[in-house]
Amino acid sequence: MKLGFRHTAFQAVCTVIVLCFALVLLQRGDTNAVFGEQNGVRLPILMYHSILKDSARQGKYVVSPSVLAEDLDALQKRGYETVTVSDLLAYVHKGEPLPEKPVMITFDDGYYNNYVYAYPLLQQRNMRAVVSIIGCQTDQYTESGVENAYWSHLTIDRLREMQDVFEVQNHSWNLHEYGERRGCLRRRGEDQTTYESLLREDTGQTQELLSENGLPEPQCYTYPFGACSDESEQVLREMGFLCTLGCEERMNLVTGDPSCLYEMGRYNRASGESTESYLKRALGE
Repeated sequence: MKLGFRHTAFQAVCTVIVLCFALVLLQRGDTNAVFGEQNGVRLPILMYHSILKDSARQGKYVVSPSVLAEDLDALQKRGYETVTVSDLLAYVHKGEPLPEKPVMITFDDGYYNNYVYAYPLLQQRNMRAVVSIIGCQTDQYTESGVENAYWSHLTIDRLREMQDVFEVQNHSWNLHEYGERRGCLRRRGEDQTTYESLLREDTGQTQELLSENGLPEPQCYTYPFGACSDESEQVLREMGFLCTLGCEERMNLVTGDPSCLYEMGRYNRASGESTESYLKRALGE
């Protein structure tokens, strides 16, 4: 009886020690260390669009280079390391490790000003990011050669140049026009066969543009306006996409289940909010 009591007491002490250790890690914000192997890795994804110095242009989808620099410095100060879609795929499909505190930084639409301002800021800090291009815009400005920070988009040559920092993904060919269709959703009254053919053709054009110009074929589709449906997801998965990015503001949990990489949540970065406030929301701090 005494031996059994001592054994029970020993187990209780061990349990208390383990719980205390876990509590310390949680207080440090080290949730990946506590829950990583069992439940996956928490992944915040930040969403930027246009980067301009002109304060008159800043708003919901435009921030200044100084704001972006402050955000990047704050992330590094907190111990976050940037990852790309390729890193997520390697973790999910091959079991390769992710950083202790991963964060993904994304830029939508593929504006030329991402090259002017975001590229050097990320490069200086040895950080990586994802840029999702609108295929028809990249094609247009590649042909014209026009580069203007206010309104033009990245050319193929710029995308090649930035590969040390930016991983290129698909943001549709030309599904950003407002009208009867919102993004890649099916229009009211449109039959399913017609809809699926359109989505495949549009998406495939951007895939071909990049692959034919020697850039890696995207494995992730970034939804225009974040508008997605079960139908769009099915088509994109059938096309071989292993990841999709939406616009719902929520934390992601990356596990060994490939389905965790679809319809991932992201936090939009608008002007007028402090770095501290924005990162507190996006990082779940």
